[in-house]
Amino acid sequence: MKKLLSYLAVFAALFCFAGVSFAKAPQLKEMGGQKVETSFYQVVIPSGWSMPTPVQTAPNNGVTALFASMSQSPAISISVMQAPATAKQIGEMTLANMEKGGITHTPLEEKDGLQHAMLSGKGKGSIWFGENNGIVSVTIITGDNIEKADEFFSVFEPKMENLFPKKAQ
Repeated sequence: MKKLLSYLAVFAALFCFAGVSFAKAPQLKEMGGQKVETSFYQVVIPSGWSMPTPVQTAPNNGVTALFASMSQSPAISISVMQAPATAKQIGEMTLANMEKGGITHTPLEEKDGLQHAMLSGKGKGSIWFGENNGIVSVTIITGDNIEKADEFFSVFEPKMENLFPKKAQ
């Protein structure tokens, strides 16, 4: 179990840091209207949004994706995989790893059936941890304008309950 948690924590931290430094890579392509579908969710990318890389496979039947507003704020990373852990366990481990990288956060708390914390310091944003029958998720929203992520979540369609936020914070 510890190895699975480590994988998920590493993926979450990598994508959070990718979002923080994302403004240095302005080569985004408008992808509004394109459909992205995984085993866990589907979304028709909203106008003014991009997907810098295709959905990536992750260990333990997982997927990781990065979406970004064309204004480059916010960026949203979503990682989902099978793991024998709770959202709270994943959250505690991930946040501890982020602290080592200079990201500070509010205490982890339950919100809308998920675990949630706000990020600050080296990485500003919001992070969500969900779980459903052995499937866990980490959703990280970074940038100066994370409220803009609400337009993304308004068209985001989960295929399972309790894995994804309905709004940025």
